[in-house]
Parts: sequence; structure tokens; C-alpha cells
Amino acid sequence: MKTDVQNNHKLEEEFKEQLKMPFVITVCSGKGGVGKSFCAANLAYALSKQSLSVLIWDANLHYPNQHILFGVEPPVRLKEVYSGKKKVESAIYRIEDNLFILADQFASGKNHVLKSSEILDVYIDILQTTKFDIIIIDTPASDTEDVFQCCNIADLVCVVVTDEPTSLLDAYGLVKILLGFIDKGKIHLLVNNVIDGEDADDITEKMNLAAKKFLNVRLDVIGFIPYDRAVKQSILNQELYMMTNVGSEAVNSLIELSGKIKAYSAVFQNVK
Repeated sequence: MKTDVQNNHKLEEEFKEQLKMPFVITVCSGKGGVGKSFCAANLAYALSKQSLSVLIWDANLHYPNQHILFGVEPPVRLKEVYSGKKKVESAIYRIEDNLFILADQFASGKNHVLKSSEILDVYIDILQTTKFDIIIIDTPASDTEDVFQCCNIADLVCVVVTDEPTSLLDAYGLVKILLGFIDKGKIHLLVNNVIDGEDADDITEKMNLAAKKFLNVRLDVIGFIPYDRAVKQSILNQELYMMTNVGSEAVNSLIELSGKIKAYSAVFQNVK
């Protein structure tokens, strides 16, 4: 027969499990065309292979790409959730073991402007009705209210940059605005489409020279992803890059990045 102490301990453990929060990663950028959605999708896949339950949430209302990158067509889309026609749980689509997606449809007709309250409502519904270890939010490339809310609810904000001058300038502008909304410790750079680690270091040093001088912050780098011409072909084929290019330098970088984020999430859970 169990003692009262044992029963209380079991209840305490069950209560802690119910309070377990997912680790939320928001992937954003100051401009389009830097591979933000590619990074979010492949990172989600890599994390799902780390024995973590992962949800990829496409918060790009007008130009969603995640379902295309994964080559899936979920029957229920987020616009039906925002309009109140469907519940969040009905829109969550299983891609494979440990990997799920909240997808949207391309806008048609009069464009709906997504409000921060709608992002928050969906997030709360996810917390109340599901149990994911990781949620990755892919945002539109902009500095709008919905992007700020996605960053606000995140535990880690990955700002994707490339070596293009316009990418660095727009990323700097986005970071400057984000610092007025979130803690600077959340913001990390994710350098995409580079030659090697030395190239990535050069890009981040340029970014940090401006950040230190004008914003008085130095941004940490979460990782880098090397250039691979196979990326474009994988998108055209609607085949996730990591599934078809095992062993490439970019895949290995994504695996390394997922391991680092898994460690981050473990620390987060212990702190919570």
C-alpha cells in the first residue's frame, strides 16, 4: 500500500508534467529571400530526430511556405482557426513521427491583417490542448505587430542573415526594434548560405560592430548553414532538404544546430 508521502510525490510529479512548457523558437528576418523558411523547416525536422516532439507553425499569413517545403497539404488551415471556424487542434497536421505542422493558405481577395492578439490566442490554445517539446514559428519578413508578438512569446529568437549588405542592414533594423519589445538575451543570429565558418564569423562581426556601436549590445550566434546548390532543387521538388541530402555540410550543420538547441531547451525546462 502506498503511503501518503508517496501519493503526494506522484501528484507533485504529475502537476509538474502538466506545467511543462514547450521551448518556443521564433525564426525571423529583416528582409525576404534569406532562407528563413528553409532554416525553420529543416531545423524542425532535425529537432524531431532528437527524440523531441516538434510543431512548425507557419505564421506568415499571406505567403506561407512551410507546407510547400514539406510537400504536404493539410486539410485544415490556420485561416479557418483565425476566423473561428475551426479549433487549433483540428488544424495540427502530422507530417511524421514527432513532427507536426500548423499551415496556412495563400491569401486571396481582401487581405486579413493578423493581430498580435490572434497570435496569442492560437499560442494559448496550443498550450491548453497539446504537449509539444518544441514549437518553431516561421514569421513573415517584416517588422509588424504579429512578428513582434511571435518574438515576444519565444524563448529564443533566431534572426536569419546572409552576406548580402541589404540583409545585414535590414537585420540590424529589425534587431533595433526588437530590443524595445524583448530581452536582448533571447536574440541570436543564424547565418545562412555562407561558404564556411570563417565566412560566417566575418558576417557576424560586421553585424556586431554596428550593434555594439549604436545599440550597445553584442549578439550571440546560434550557428551557421553553408551554401548548397541542392537547396533550390529540393524546394522545386517539394522535398525537404534534410531528407534528400544526408551527409552534406549543410545537413551536418543543421544537426549540430539542433543538438545545441536541444541543450538550450533542457536548460530552459530546468530553470522553469
